[in-house]
Amino acid sequence: MNAERFVKLRDRRALPDEQQRALAGARRICWWSLFWMALVSAAIFAVMGGSQAMKTAFVENLMSLLPPTAFLVASRFQAKPIDHEYVNGRTRAFDINFLISGAALSGVGLVLVWNGLHTLLTATHPVVGTMRIGDAIVWQGWLMMGVLALSGIPPAILSRRKLQLAEALSLKPLHADADTNKADWMTSLAGMAGVAGIGAGWWWADAAAALFISGSVLHAGIGDLRDAVRDMHDARPQQIDRSGQDPLVGRVRDAVCAIDWVDDCRVRFHEEGYLLSGALFVRPRDGAATPRQLRHAHDVARAVHWRIDEVIVTLLGEEPDDGGGER
Repeated sequence: MNAERFVKLRDRRALPDEQQRALAGARRICWWSLFWMALVSAAIFAVMGGSQAMKTAFVENLMSLLPPTAFLVASRFQAKPIDHEYVNGRTRAFDINFLISGAALSGVGLVLVWNGLHTLLTATHPVVGTMRIGDAIVWQGWLMMGVLALSGIPPAILSRRKLQLAEALSLKPLHADADTNKADWMTSLAGMAGVAGIGAGWWWADAAAALFISGSVLHAGIGDLRDAVRDMHDARPQQIDRSGQDPLVGRVRDAVCAIDWVDDCRVRFHEEGYLLSGALFVRPRDGAATPRQLRHAHDVARAVHWRIDEVIVTLLGEEPDDGGGER
């Protein structure tokens, strides 16, 4: 074996017990998301009448079924073992899940924005009628606002749980799904404002509320699509909330630099779902390293955290700039 390069073949480890429980919990919460958001969508559809804001809220809630569906498909696919076709495993399934959700939300957001603008520019006046409940005649707008108020409760509960599981698994698609649910209360408030505007005689309030909801859908979709494409291009790992570089990269560098025979180390990692893979460039103190030493550096790097997966260890010589890898 060449002493200047040691390549460790992929030995994909099973998730630790805590993460296995978290992944099982994520699947369960996604099934609950499908149930509750389908129920909310059906309730909004039943009372939406001629309100553009209600129609947009209905589509937005209906689209919220896509991320948990994609997650369930991705988690099932990812769980399959390595075989002769998928020699590197299927962890990228979560990245594809992220990409599909972002593309779908962006497309629907564009359509909804166009519909809202068309309604506003053509001065289309919404019609909200009345309904008979028993012996009483009730303005349908009251039912709309009641349904919208109740529709914000399930997403708020689901979002909190998804955020906890996303942190435990370091899964950005689940975190993005939680953020989408978290923002659903704004959809409810905007829809209620639009319906109230109709009752006050402000026809434009309904279209304005629909545009606000559409804009939030488009913004979320474009953000998810941008982040998904970034990850698919093996960019520098980021924290789950995209607030900065993933600190795990620096921890790996510090651990390898602490080895007595290592003088310096550079780390170049990328994300594959919840895992980090990449290369270590090490500079030995005496200018040379044995295969045993390189294997030791590999084992030290993987022992830092359960997310560290495939690691290639090579000597750091007169290398060009590593393009932004952790120094």
